[in-house]
Amino acid sequence: MTADQDRRLPNHRLRALMLGMEQVMGGMGLNLILRQSGLERFAGDLPPEDNQISVLASEYAALNKTIEDYFGRGARTSLIRIGRAAYRHKLQSPSLRARLDRRVLRWQSAERRKLRALEELATYLAEPDGDVSAHQEERKLVFVAGTSDAAFGRKSDLEICWLTVGEIQEALRQATSHEYEVVEVAWKATGAPACRFEIGEVIGD
Repeated sequence: MTADQDRRLPNHRLRALMLGMEQVMGGMGLNLILRQSGLERFAGDLPPEDNQISVLASEYAALNKTIEDYFGRGARTSLIRIGRAAYRHKLQSPSLRARLDRRVLRWQSAERRKLRALEELATYLAEPDGDVSAHQEERKLVFVAGTSDAAFGRKSDLEICWLTVGEIQEALRQATSHEYEVVEVAWKATGAPACRFEIGEVIGD
């Protein structure tokens, strides 16, 4: 697909995000955001846990923007919390849960567990036809979203992919039991070819 194509997103991804929003904002807050972003069809009727299509990338970006507007100066923290909550709901997916089984991961090194978790997150966010990857670059672990649904059609001089930061942080925590610094160093909203996130040191150890 081309970079400017308004791609379709699977139901299960939207369901996890909306459950994360509900956890952070409550049911009334969720429904308000859905109505204001043009997704009122999901108020009280969340997408099912399947691979069918319910929303476009442009609608996902509008949802992200509406959350930003709703929280104002607190948007960064709130979007990260929503992203983290959404990832925990993602883990309810049987296939993702099986691929990231802690009984298997515990025998691997911390670096391998981190990369494995981010590779699975990249696969999840890329579905069905996007371009998202995670890899080791020299001594740095990076997460690259050539397809950035939260930034689709948007222009900004600042980072706007806080949902993704939260998802990355929670994926790393689930895999290693540690919190890691995650910094977005390039973003598509400013014209970069991809949103790029670099994984830093453990926080709080």
